[in-house]
Amino acid sequence: MFENVIGHERQKNIITSMINAGTFSHANLFVGKKGIGKKLFANEIAKVLLNTNNLETCLDYKYICKDEGKKDLSVEKIRKELLEDVYIRPAMSDKKVYIIDDAENLNPAAQNALLKTLEEPPKYVHIIMIAESSSTFLSTIISRINITTFDGISKENIKKYIKQKYNVDFNESILDFIGGSIGLAESITNDNLFDKLKKVEDVYNAVIKKDTVKAMLSSSDNIFSESNMLEYFEYLFYKSKNYNICKYVEKANIRLKNNGNYDIVIDNMIIKLIDNI
Repeated sequence: MFENVIGHERQKNIITSMINAGTFSHANLFVGKKGIGKKLFANEIAKVLLNTNNLETCLDYKYICKDEGKKDLSVEKIRKELLEDVYIRPAMSDKKVYIIDDAENLNPAAQNALLKTLEEPPKYVHIIMIAESSSTFLSTIISRINITTFDGISKENIKKYIKQKYNVDFNESILDFIGGSIGLAESITNDNLFDKLKKVEDVYNAVIKKDTVKAMLSSSDNIFSESNMLEYFEYLFYKSKNYNICKYVEKANIRLKNNGNYDIVIDNMIIKLIDNI
């Protein structure tokens, strides 16, 4: 059932037993860090429940997420995508599956609109909500759903997967930074960021050695403009317990996001780091 899912053995065993026994809940919340495979896990469940290998062509499967540019999942979207559809009987299967991604963005009105369906769903309906945290959900929602918590993928599994698929070796610092997120590991490899992470390490090592010239030269090709690079740079200082200077990296990150001049922002950051390390 979960051949395509890396890790999460405990969750696999529990949910497989539930599905085989016919006791898999009609209302579920999968909670865990972004990029650890919750959506893939939910889709594998949907394939089994709907008896299909192709969810894209299955009329009884619906994936719901917030619209691009919107800050939340609105009550209008939930009504249109789920509530107006949920009582229409399945077209191709004997079940219907709704997956709500980034469900922590459901606003209070949308959550309240879901209450009745979560409490008394049609027997053929399964709703799986995916979120990083359960803290934004109303207590009335939490009381009506089964919550499954997912941990990060082990470093060993990520390292093995990336080596087999991409023939790339992640060092311990990168594996620790990834924090169990297979999605971030894939993003690093697919976006060709591996070499840039290595350059970030070069800048870090130069700062530690108080080599200002080398640190500036190593950062001169806009490496910190790439997604996650300053976060990785800051992580290296946290890992070495240089907590007091991380504020300079955070300030640089904010200035770059506000369209500050790259060379001025990064050179100023490096000077501050070396002066205060």
